[in-house]
Amino acid sequence: MPPSTICKTVRQYNSEPIPEADMRKLQGIAKDYRAVKNYVYQRYGGIRSLPKIYPGYTVQNEMTASGLRASLGLPSVYFYLAVFDALGDIKNQWTQTKGRIEKCIRENENLAPEDRHYLRFVMKQSHCFECILLEEKMELSEDWQKPFEEVRAGVDEKRLNQYLCRQVRRHLRKLHTDAADGFAVAERAYRYENHGIYLATKEKRKRVFIPLTDNNHYAKQLYIRLFVEERNVVIHVPVETKVRQNADYQKEVGLALGIRTMFVTDEGAVYGEKYSEYQFALAEYVREGNIRYRRNKGNNPGRKKYMAGRERLEAALHTYINAEINRMLRTEKPAVIYLPKLPQSSKAGVNKRINSSVSMWQKGYVRDRLSQKCREQSIELTEVFGKDISNECSQCGAIGKKAEGFFTCKACGARIPERENAARNALKRGRTSS
Repeated sequence: MPPSTICKTVRQYNSEPIPEADMRKLQGIAKDYRAVKNYVYQRYGGIRSLPKIYPGYTVQNEMTASGLRASLGLPSVYFYLAVFDALGDIKNQWTQTKGRIEKCIRENENLAPEDRHYLRFVMKQSHCFECILLEEKMELSEDWQKPFEEVRAGVDEKRLNQYLCRQVRRHLRKLHTDAADGFAVAERAYRYENHGIYLATKEKRKRVFIPLTDNNHYAKQLYIRLFVEERNVVIHVPVETKVRQNADYQKEVGLALGIRTMFVTDEGAVYGEKYSEYQFALAEYVREGNIRYRRNKGNNPGRKKYMAGRERLEAALHTYINAEINRMLRTEKPAVIYLPKLPQSSKAGVNKRINSSVSMWQKGYVRDRLSQKCREQSIELTEVFGKDISNECSQCGAIGKKAEGFFTCKACGARIPERENAARNALKRGRTSS
């Protein structure tokens, strides 16, 4: 059964500039919040602390005993949220590290299939992974001991363990942040009243009042984003909304995502024809801005105007993406969408202008927004295997050629628009696998 509710973020804004004295108090909390996060990064971001970060209560107890909260004078409603915020970043860093190691294992031609199987097994089994990195004796439960014995048979275990340790040391990065532009707030650290919100400060029984543009009240953990120069704040609130059920949404749709045209369906319908114009304008602005900055770096040029222009172009691109996704869902009325799994970023080529455009391609944002809107409307979004999806003929399955935006199959003589052919293959593969 699909979930009946989904989580999305709403934002609240201050209705008038915050007094400088109050902004300094909020900025002080943000700086202490940053200090706590950096302390956790430094102390628990390494290999030796890996057993402590899951589920994290050991870190919480040790941080309580460290005396850091007392030395900073930071209320517990901010302190422990900073600790678990940093722990979440560390866990994410470990996930990224394993992903980079998995890529190295896949691309290493000197590893036999049995070696790759062993390395993937110990990386997925967290206790094995920890014992190898910490050079401890491995004691597994009966359920895991037999599979582990089968996997380790016939491989050079010592060599592979050393390889894994080298890869972890190479790819694991210690985290650090210089940003002091926000902090999380526990539910008991604020109250809504007088068409605004009162936030707890470092002073006992003293609260900062922020008048808001709306009168909505929430009982959630909030995140306060500070804009010190403008004396503004943005409050991020996670809320649960009901999933919409559309009785007339019954189609199965194959989609092909591209850098020129955003979406093409298996029936040839096109959505986001101007996507490349917005994308290219942003990429060119960033490329030219970076060139000017590097040329005048010795004169300490400011970046305020550049960042404002970049944010304006990104906002226009995001608005267009969301509008086209909405239009596609309203028109196609899908119950299931099949989308090829997006490829990883390729290595740079010889054309710097094309490299810049491809590196700025916001395919991740498109995928996230499509996924969010599908969840909101109870539409199933399924990723299909993407290898050769645009090179394979959707009619006979033979490998053909692409030229000037069209796919041509020599086996059956089919000539189909390139993106439409990929969308048809996505639909066919999705139906086959389901």
